[in-house]
Amino acid sequence: MDYTNFNIEDFLTDESFINYCYELNDVDKAHWENVSLTQPLLKKKIADARELCLLLSIKINKADKQESLARLKAAIESEQLKAKPAVDNVRHMWLPRMAVAATLLVLVIAYGFYKYNARVSGAVLYSQVTKNNYHLVAQTNFSNRKSVVLPDGTTVTLNGSSTLKLANDYNQNNRHVLLTGEAFFEVTKDKTRPFVVLTAKTATTALGTSFKVSSYGISKTASVMLATGKVRVEATQPGSGIADQILVPGQQVILANGDNSFTKSDFNQTELHNWLNSKLTFSNADFAEIAAKITNTYGIQVTAGDKAADKIRFTGQFNNKSLTDVLDAIGFVNNFTYKQMGDTVKIVF
Repeated sequence: MDYTNFNIEDFLTDESFINYCYELNDVDKAHWENVSLTQPLLKKKIADARELCLLLSIKINKADKQESLARLKAAIESEQLKAKPAVDNVRHMWLPRMAVAATLLVLVIAYGFYKYNARVSGAVLYSQVTKNNYHLVAQTNFSNRKSVVLPDGTTVTLNGSSTLKLANDYNQNNRHVLLTGEAFFEVTKDKTRPFVVLTAKTATTALGTSFKVSSYGISKTASVMLATGKVRVEATQPGSGIADQILVPGQQVILANGDNSFTKSDFNQTELHNWLNSKLTFSNADFAEIAAKITNTYGIQVTAGDKAADKIRFTGQFNNKSLTDVLDAIGFVNNFTYKQMGDTVKIVF
């Protein structure tokens, strides 16, 4: 059957669709799953109708659910009565039709209110990410940065070895982005569509603000640093039980592998300013300090053997230089070369 012209109300007055929603009949369930598969243009409409139908069961017990379902089915049966030629029968048919229409109108309004106000958790949003509903908009190699302006005017500074993907319906139904690596976001204000940055470890939600998110694939930690405004940070791993955190400017959170809570602290805003300008300052710095600042600025891990690390010292300053320029300069002074492997640089003497 072709359901192209069906609207949400039509679905909700179809008994087989109700059975599908409540999984009461395997045949009806298989039928509607097949419709979703073979008529992809209806997929969203079917999902919306199913969600509206299931509103009947939100926060009610099984008995109440059955009672609500019985009332809806009774309305369906009244709606599907065949009209008789007598005028009185027409009048009696009109009344239950109006009752069904009124019931559906209330449900549709409730559904709209629910959709507008319900906040979906970061873990749920991340679980819904697939290669089919997000697309690549920017990617950088290990030694370069890139600035990207998104369709809503939000500006993104993407660090090295990073990728940024957008939801296919970005700036339509949502403002969701998927980040691997590190980036600074200056978010355009839009109170109706919060801006959400999803990573493998965190979900950061903002209305209009600026912040940095770091979550490299090889790193054991993820972090969020807030420059302006306010953000909510959540863990994206389902069932982690990690409490959400609200940040104000100058605060950051860090989540390491295996942690059962975020680590929240203040940071010096100069650190973030230096990151944005790729500014590095060293004064007789040892390898540990050099490696830490390079990691913070470029998102790259720097390794060296213990004996090799003891030999390294450097004094100097870099402004808006690429990672290659920085490593070449430090290597020249300390007489070492380096090898880059993915997101890691190994010092070689």
